[in-house]
Amino acid sequence: LVSHNLAEIFRLSQRVAVIERGRITALGPPAEVFITKQLSGKFKFEGEILAIQPEDVVYIVTVSIGQNVVRVIATDSEVDQLRVGDRVIVSSKAFNPILMPVR
Repeated sequence: LVSHNLAEIFRLSQRVAVIERGRITALGPPAEVFITKQLSGKFKFEGEILAIQPEDVVYIVTVSIGQNVVRVIATDSEVDQLRVGDRVIVSSKAFNPILMPVR
């Protein structure tokens, strides 16, 4: 599969390669290759939910935002209204990420 659509790559691939100038610059599972560990300040972005996974007492929601894939921690009440494929707004309030469905 050759694609520039990260949401499509994330959903359909188990292993990906990033090729820049004819050379492989990253290789591995989509989550490891595309999810960055950089921190940002206040933000508000629209994206698409790729996955919702339970993790102990919270959920990890994986969201495609532009050409980036990010993971956001969500509570039971937030996840109740979310489904894979939904468009959401990811924003921050007092350093806590917030997921809101796009209506």
